Amino acid sequence: MANLPLDINKINNWYHPTKIFFGKSVLENVDSIIETNFSEIKEILIVTGKTHLKSNIHFKKSIESLNKYKIHFYTEIDPYPSPETVETLSAKIKENNISIILAIGGGSVMDASKAASLLSQNIGQWIDYNKGTKELKSKGIPVIAVPTTSGSSSEVTKFSTIWDWKSKTSAGLNHPFLYPDIAIIDPDLTITMPSNLAANSGWDALTSSFESYWSKDSNEISDMYALKSISIFFNDLENSVRNATFKSRENCALGATISGIGYSNSRPNLCHAIGTPLTLNWQTIHGQAVCISLPYFLPYIFDKLNLNKQQILLKATNSSDIDSLVTKLKQMISNCNLSTKLNELGLNKNDVDIIISQTPKERLEPVPYEFTEKIMKQILLNMFEK
Repeated sequence: MANLPLDINKINNWYHPTKIFFGKSVLENVDSIIETNFSEIKEILIVTGKTHLKSNIHFKKSIESLNKYKIHFYTEIDPYPSPETVETLSAKIKENNISIILAIGGGSVMDASKAASLLSQNIGQWIDYNKGTKELKSKGIPVIAVPTTSGSSSEVTKFSTIWDWKSKTSAGLNHPFLYPDIAIIDPDLTITMPSNLAANSGWDALTSSFESYWSKDSNEISDMYALKSISIFFNDLENSVRNATFKSRENCALGATISGIGYSNSRPNLCHAIGTPLTLNWQTIHGQAVCISLPYFLPYIFDKLNLNKQQILLKATNSSDIDSLVTKLKQMISNCNLSTKLNELGLNKNDVDIIISQTPKERLEPVPYEFTEKIMKQILLNMFEK
């Protein structure tokens, strides 16, 4: 990335504290990882999904190695965890005097675990901190995040996305206290992902990397991570979804983690903002909800990037120009059995006003383009079959 324009002031704005362990079967070292980094630990809370890991031999072997600790399990995490879920899990942490959380699962498991850890050490309800009526005073108990999907990147980020279904809003938080202490990324855990989960999680990460790259908050370091992640997913995502080879799953696991490291300092914005009302109103799966708008908004944003950033992005995606990149994105989404048109998600053109009114406007601030409601509506209307 030697050709990136250098801005030393922006380079200095960087922080990432999570210790990362990556590699095949690395989860089987979890006992020594805990002992080395948290020697006083006695009680462990394992938060995981209800079914996905029960038959995974690497998971079973790893958990059996923790027999010297008192182990508690929590498996009641919703696909889109609510503030009530966070508060229930936080109460379990306090009631059982938990020393550390081992969060093994997708983004929902990791986000809920990070949020509950933080809430367990602070007074009040989750929504108080989301709305800013209370200020966080204390870091949570240690969290070791172990992703079983390749997309949320929550194992290395300072974000926790929580869903307030009653008020149809996202009730998440962006705070340095939410960085996991340790991330263990074991590609063995992603092999049993069904193809639709590989597609949705992968497009979540890939879209995040595009948003991180075009963000006004991006810098030379975040750009390097974003471009590497984009390159990996362009090479391996379709193979991961359609063939589930170990190498493609391993590369996508790496791509997702790299994406999260980058966007922790240059966060996802426009596509994720638009995806929020799609999920809240039409129950669109998160990865699908965020990627569907990427090919349509990218040309408008691309035009606002400096020429050097444009050329570097085209090179990373092996595209000759923005039109070929957009065509490639639409084809990749379709090849992953996801939709590229809003009507395919059950929407009609009258629903565009709902999307616009419920798009979190603060998430649009890092976008290098002034999106008026008129422009947004025009682009969204283009996302219907003609």
